[in-house]
Amino acid sequence: MKKIIALVLLVMPSLFFAQTAAFDKFKDVKGIEYLTVSKDMFKMLGNLESSAADAKTQKYVNMAKNIENLKVFTTSEKKYRKEITAAVTDYLKTNPLEQMMSFSSQNAKVKIYANESSDASIIKEFLVFVEDVDDKSVVLLSFTGDINLNDLDNLK
Repeated sequence: MKKIIALVLLVMPSLFFAQTAAFDKFKDVKGIEYLTVSKDMFKMLGNLESSAADAKTQKYVNMAKNIENLKVFTTSEKKYRKEITAAVTDYLKTNPLEQMMSFSSQNAKVKIYANESSDASIIKEFLVFVEDVDDKSVVLLSFTGDINLNDLDNLK
């Protein structure tokens, strides 16, 4: 499970994250660990300047300016695993996210969803949901913003 989470987190910086207020009820709940990063923090990161020798890093920094919010929630408590899973299911029923990818391993099931703008090259929202196959933990990653896939392609 930890390897899958590490893999997802490793891939995420190139894709970025989205967050929604729908999951705010899980903040400050004892038994749920969370991380939030605000638009202001992303703007501050976007204002960093790197040296000319590090042009690739500067491209990432510039992309950060377009991220609205990032939220990560994780729990291993049964009650909250069920609540987070139900919240994700409800959210997907009422919001226009399309499942882009899913995969499973011996340890986890991972589902990745996205909401594209009318311009298919812009991702408005991104959600990753990871469930431990032994039903021991869940991880929810969510971000909103305007991530241009063409800009990601230029990072190569």
